[in-house]
Amino acid sequence: MVNVVIVGAGQIGSWGATAAVEDGVVAGVTGVVDPDRRAREELMDSTDAPGYASTVELPPAREGDRALVAFSSRADKVSPEILRLVSLGYDVVTTCEELAWAPHHVWDAMHTSARSNGRVVIVTGANPGFAMDRFPLMLATSARNVSRVRVVRKVDSSHRRTSLVEKTGYHLTPEAFAAGIATGKIGHKGLDASARLIARGLLWPYHDVSVDIEPVFEGNRIVGADHRAALNTGDGRTIDLFLTMAWGLDPIDRVEIVGEPPVSVTIEGGFPGDEGTTANVVAAMRRCTELAPGFYRPTDLPLRLGVR
Repeated sequence: MVNVVIVGAGQIGSWGATAAVEDGVVAGVTGVVDPDRRAREELMDSTDAPGYASTVELPPAREGDRALVAFSSRADKVSPEILRLVSLGYDVVTTCEELAWAPHHVWDAMHTSARSNGRVVIVTGANPGFAMDRFPLMLATSARNVSRVRVVRKVDSSHRRTSLVEKTGYHLTPEAFAAGIATGKIGHKGLDASARLIARGLLWPYHDVSVDIEPVFEGNRIVGADHRAALNTGDGRTIDLFLTMAWGLDPIDRVEIVGEPPVSVTIEGGFPGDEGTTANVVAAMRRCTELAPGFYRPTDLPLRLGVR
């Protein structure tokens, strides 16, 4: 049986690896990588796996071993680690949001390395990865002459992990919120990627994407962030993605497709992001042995229902 190494001793890495073991996708966890000694040791205790401060310390993989990389949303931080893991023989599953639509030079380096080493690298998650790209794209394929895709996602951050709450700017001043946007510490990563993934799947031009982020107020307090990504093909076809993450919000997901026929689907109570990410991570780890070597965006994975 193959095993998994967790790179990033946070909740997503822990949840994904634990679920993969429970579902029989991997036999166990054989390594925990994190520079934070306390976080690393906590996960080492719960998994009985050895710990490493860096991927440089990792031993080479045994055939079929996976690495779950879940420590940052930023492509510039995550991609060098993935390249090293691939060179060590690991198939890699990552939840790094910016890699859902990696810059061309990053995509080329990852794809070339994966192919030359005979490995698979898959980017997955709930968003990007499903709620605002793969799911709407699947619905859009049920209509002809699609001219607009509109997705609305509202997330109640009060039930989500601390790292996500911090990204929403909860209880920051307007000045601190603006500074956080400027430095990239505030705001969801990957909304522009979701818009481009949908457009690519529909064979639309996808170069013109704008993203706006504004604070959500409750009285005089900031309780979250409101995002919009807009893609316009130049000939009237549009993709509009609206994401609000705020404390105490009524969660919902809604997808509207303007086409023949029009399609509208609402998920009452919203798609559960953390649980959905875990499920997509496990599915991606299962797919590693079925795919040709290379680098895969979320929408590159073909749908497969009821077949193992």
